[in-house]
Amino acid sequence: MKSRILKFLIFILLLFNCKNDDDFNVSGYEPIVLHENVITYDDGIYEGYTLLSPLGSTNTFLINNEGFVVNQWESDTAALISYLTNDGNLVRALRQPNTTFGSGATGAIEILNFDGDQLWFWEYNTTDYVLHHDLNILPNGNILAIVWENKSVNEAIAKGRNPSLLFENKVWPCKIIEIEPLANNQANIVWEWSVWDHLIQDHDETKENFGIVSNHPELININFTGGDANFNHLNSIDYIEEFDQIVVSSRVFSEFWIIDHSTTTAEAASHMGGNSNKGGDLLYRWGNPKAYNMGTIENQRLFEQHDVRWIGNTVNNGGNFMIFNNNKYPDKSSVDEVLIPQASNGTYQLLPNTMNVPETYAWSYENDMIYSSRLAGAQRLPNGNTLITEGVAGTLYEITQTNAIVWQIQNPIETNTSIFKVKKYEKNHPAFDGKNLVVLPIDID
Repeated sequence: MKSRILKFLIFILLLFNCKNDDDFNVSGYEPIVLHENVITYDDGIYEGYTLLSPLGSTNTFLINNEGFVVNQWESDTAALISYLTNDGNLVRALRQPNTTFGSGATGAIEILNFDGDQLWFWEYNTTDYVLHHDLNILPNGNILAIVWENKSVNEAIAKGRNPSLLFENKVWPCKIIEIEPLANNQANIVWEWSVWDHLIQDHDETKENFGIVSNHPELININFTGGDANFNHLNSIDYIEEFDQIVVSSRVFSEFWIIDHSTTTAEAASHMGGNSNKGGDLLYRWGNPKAYNMGTIENQRLFEQHDVRWIGNTVNNGGNFMIFNNNKYPDKSSVDEVLIPQASNGTYQLLPNTMNVPETYAWSYENDMIYSSRLAGAQRLPNGNTLITEGVAGTLYEITQTNAIVWQIQNPIETNTSIFKVKKYEKNHPAFDGKNLVVLPIDID
């Protein structure tokens, strides 16, 4: 109760002196405590708004650097992740009931306008398939989404799955779909890619996909992971517009994979076609050579990671991809940046019987305070800062290029503080054009 009174008093004081959010400037002030969250201020904070969908809330919030809500989307349904479009619409991955699939399943997507009115709702959620984890909004307005497919024991064994690794007589390979939203809550799936079309195994030479795994790093070993049905568990997706490629994070393989999006759906199910002329085979993979029968545990660099993001070669002065490396240490996570050998035209050398380079990271951030065994993410900001989501604890940190923490906020929702990941948008982002972003008298718990 005291924290709520304090928040209200601070809000009234700021509101009395300020007409809109642009007037809020507390840089250099002592840290302010709101709901027992410590928010630290410094001149080095990136000016922007942070979008978060706490797992303990059905609503999504846009907060300023002072931790105050400047827009809220109210809902009866919890979202795992949310993004803003350039038009100011909110795209949310909603969590729907499903008795087949496990944690991380969502099942539906909705689009709300900035005022919170629902513009579109689409469900992709049955006992045979379900949307899960992450989304990505393409430049053309279509949506990339990750899907689990439910395969039977017979289908799995025919593909070469070792029967001793079957869990409840099923497996859940992932696929990626590109969704074109249509009027009246309809949608077209205009493109798809599936793990199921790019498998290899060395367990049973009488079954499909038999081969020498290390000879084919472009393929995915169906028997690499243990007896969990969720055998490849993609948990994030990002789009590389420059090359029309997709990068996904596989938690259980402890790798990220790069895929050609320039293919047709038919080509994506094959080994030819697209800009790379490799169809839907992996263009590159990195993080754990053991996944393609190379190296040992000593060569593993990713450990059940989340949130792989393409960051290019301009903002960060080297390094193409950023990852939240969840379980790199027993009780500490890291944020790692990786510079992979990518040619100027977006091609890669994925060689047989070779451990993919680099052997280590271009940059890493480690701090004893930051640990999240699951969830979590990291975003490189335009000023070079990095925004870190410590997912399980629901704590956000912003660090400078010299690794100084300049912003820290604890999600105040008491029922479940966890956050899958967040995204910070610059103040002049097109989503905010013409919007009156004033601090709202909202208690977000």
